[in-house]
Amino acid sequence: MNHKTPFGPLHPPEKIEQKRVDAVHRALRWCETIHSSTLWTPIIVGNSISLQRTINEQTIELFPLEAAYVDLGMKSRFAADHLPIHLNNSNACVRSTHSRPRPLHTDMIASMMLLLGRNEFNPAAVPRTLHSILTAEQLSSLPPPPPTRQPYVPGRPSTSGREFLPESRILGLTRQNPNTIITIQFEKRDGTLRNMTARIGVWNNADGDENNTRVAEEAMSYNPADYNLKAVFDMENSQYRTIATDRVTMIAIGENTYRTTSYSE
Repeated sequence: MNHKTPFGPLHPPEKIEQKRVDAVHRALRWCETIHSSTLWTPIIVGNSISLQRTINEQTIELFPLEAAYVDLGMKSRFAADHLPIHLNNSNACVRSTHSRPRPLHTDMIASMMLLLGRNEFNPAAVPRTLHSILTAEQLSSLPPPPPTRQPYVPGRPSTSGREFLPESRILGLTRQNPNTIITIQFEKRDGTLRNMTARIGVWNNADGDENNTRVAEEAMSYNPADYNLKAVFDMENSQYRTIATDRVTMIAIGENTYRTTSYSE
């Protein structure tokens, strides 16, 4: 069944929960309300409407209906986890942060409409991939980037003097217990201990989104195994993290707990 929205017709899949469909509709109506009081110009192409404006000779175009497609698991021109934004007719590659619960893409597009909908806006809030819309003065006003983390040298031994479980044991246990929740304590590269309750494997969260730690590893710009790391899903922070597999002082996995004398309560 087609639903009429302010930005074109929408045909949600039958498997999508009605509360999510309703949330997407509310977000699209929010976009319509924001549009009426900002400088965005509607662009009609076929049955859909996008929003466009030019800032410092750079053209930005937002696609609220495409955002709705992503939120409802429908086919879209934009990849999942990317906001449907063009900069000078090309994908601007604006990505959302991996917070939980993740906000709707339609809500995030509405936020972009608010941010860039007037002549005056906060340059520090503009995503890095859209910095070409900023003036030289605005660019100079941006806060300095965070300090670059010193590169980690693979195989560098710990200097803490702690006793660790053999890395081969840790990797074997995670292979033997897929799709499970673990409790682990390991030494971070700065020498401090970290306790974490994490999950490994593949599962669907409460919103029906799939979590997959193997896919998370493949998406990284490096191979975690080369650095004695393994991707996990931090249950407390609801984010993908890595654990140091060569510096584990305790792991509770399956029905067993393993620890060394360096484990700290």
